[in-house]
Amino acid sequence: MDALLRALPAAVVVLDGRGVVEQINPVAEALLGSDVSGQAWRDVVLACFHQQPSLGAPELRLNNGRIVTISTCPRGHEPGQILLFQDVTENRRLQLAAQRQQRLAEMGRMVASLAHQVRTPLSSALLYASHLKRPLLDDDKRLRFSGKMIDSLHQLEHLINDMLIFARGGVSGEEELVAQALLQELVDEAKERAQPRTIEFHVNADMADVRIRVNPVLIKSALQNLINNALQAMGEQGRLTVGIQQNGAQLEMSVTDTGKGISEERLQRIFEPFESDRAQGTGLGLSVVKAIVQAHRGTVSVSSVPGEGSRFVIALPLSRTA
Repeated sequence: MDALLRALPAAVVVLDGRGVVEQINPVAEALLGSDVSGQAWRDVVLACFHQQPSLGAPELRLNNGRIVTISTCPRGHEPGQILLFQDVTENRRLQLAAQRQQRLAEMGRMVASLAHQVRTPLSSALLYASHLKRPLLDDDKRLRFSGKMIDSLHQLEHLINDMLIFARGGVSGEEELVAQALLQELVDEAKERAQPRTIEFHVNADMADVRIRVNPVLIKSALQNLINNALQAMGEQGRLTVGIQQNGAQLEMSVTDTGKGISEERLQRIFEPFESDRAQGTGLGLSVVKAIVQAHRGTVSVSSVPGEGSRFVIALPLSRTA
């Protein structure tokens, strides 16, 4: 057994029936430290792991920054367990680098398509700015042209922000937020934007204490994107339902509309960059949503019935204090 443990390229920890580390191979010592032998496994977890290992967790982070996967098996007829760790830190780094390169390559292929998207609001802003230079312009027209110029610049700013988020694909500045409060804030803002249309709003949430750890600006932007798409899909009337529910170690936030729905063909590529069915759409909105959610270690999915509506679901890991 000792020779086998030393020869294995993976980290192995053998626990006895009391949950005490009985044997550990050199690879595991490099990950966890050489002083863990003879310690209770629960103490090793508290000392070495950034978060407590849980059943089904795909990856675990150690305090030293390494990322590992873990699998367990019983010791046959003897009491105890065998823990097998795989160090996937380098694989994870290469995956993130490849994903970033893919996003940059996609943007590079679509530079020509984006050029006219940038040019349109920029040209409008320049046009209204030139009107403002007219010496005999009355105050009403000056205010109207100023407002239109600012709207064009905001549109340009929004487009550039989406491009940067899509290219970067990372997340920082995370804070712990109450999920239901965030959802209610978004619904209140959406009600203002929906006026004077006949849109019914429904909130399915009763989870006042459930928290998520996110970048509030980015995750709010992703949810606003879904809500705006829902409002546009319904036109002048419809029903918008937003909800929260816990699913294991994840929190699911959903946005459901009664709009025109999405065809099966478009569903297959709806999260692809520059995919849009709107004449004025940039095609980056849902790609940005996916990038933001993935950066938060979550997933986003969609289901739709043409003519009946669509449902988008963002699933994010619950805060450890939840």
